[in-house]
Amino acid sequence: MSTGAAGVLAWTGAATAVVAGLSLLGTGAVAHSRAATAADLAALAGADSLAAAGGEPCSIAAEAASRNGARLLQCELREWDVLVEVQVEASPLPPATAHARAGPGPTDLPVPPDPP
Repeated sequence: MSTGAAGVLAWTGAATAVVAGLSLLGTGAVAHSRAATAADLAALAGADSLAAAGGEPCSIAAEAASRNGARLLQCELREWDVLVEVQVEASPLPPATAHARAGPGPTDLPVPPDPP
């Protein structure tokens, strides 16, 4: 093999490694974005269910996460807020996780009834 061919082979190998690295970065970024979107939608669905007093907010959140290609890892109710953690597979990378919180704004909170 001549020196010129070895140089071309080395540059080709380096370029392939860079492209593979960028591909993995892109895969990770897409997975993180999908996880963040699924977490937001799951928290919003759970909070909507809580506000409407219809159903279990965490089961609604789990269904919303599933419909967006994620798995609900954790769901917690704090007064009128729904806090969730979801996970999205990012093969060949480790799974991507994201957290979200949704609930009514301060002016939208229900007014407690007057004491008797």
